[in-house]
Amino acid sequence: MTDADRRALGRLAGGGVSGRATTDDLQGLLLQVVFALLMVFMIAYFIFVETSKKERTEQVMELNRQKLVLALDKVAEDHRVKYGLNALMTQGTDGRRTFDADEHVKGGRIDLAPAAKSAFSSGSAAAFGDYSDVPALVAEWRSGVLAEAKLAEDDLSDDERKWLGDEVARAVESVRLDARGVQRALAARLQRQWIDNPSALGGISDPGELADALRSKSLKLVSEATGAEVLP
Repeated sequence: MTDADRRALGRLAGGGVSGRATTDDLQGLLLQVVFALLMVFMIAYFIFVETSKKERTEQVMELNRQKLVLALDKVAEDHRVKYGLNALMTQGTDGRRTFDADEHVKGGRIDLAPAAKSAFSSGSAAAFGDYSDVPALVAEWRSGVLAEAKLAEDDLSDDERKWLGDEVARAVESVRLDARGVQRALAARLQRQWIDNPSALGGISDPGELADALRSKSLKLVSEATGAEVLP
């Protein structure tokens, strides 16, 4: 190695290297340079690996969530059919479901088409039975969603499990409100007819008693027509 090479290495290492530097000194300098370059490479590599791992994890979570959303929609729709809701409710282009009680209450009584009456009667009984034990129903929904999505609990992260629990609880309550809403809408439509013709309720003059009579009689008729107690 020439003197010029030694001086260049000295400048690179940040210090001076005399012409009397030994071969071991020069090799030590070279090793320090190589080690510094290797550290830069290793840091860049680990940053790349961690970034790639994070991206893969996020992709898996997003795919799982998509599967779970579709599965939850399927399970919810199955329960709407089970409870006879699809026989009476209509779904608009915006996805919102509506129910027109005016079509099904005539002459102070509930008048359902035979197919709709059969579906809603058995469906109301099923809904009342299911919602008498909400924790069991939520657990059933959760198992059904996982099976539909072809996923196991162990496939999900802690965040995904919590998200799934919240979404299942929300969907279970949404279907309950739809079933309850149809029953209450029928009762409200009956009440309107009796308000127009109060003689059907007898000679009640007290407003509080009249309201109680309207409520109890309408809910009783809904219960008789649907074959089950109305949902709370």
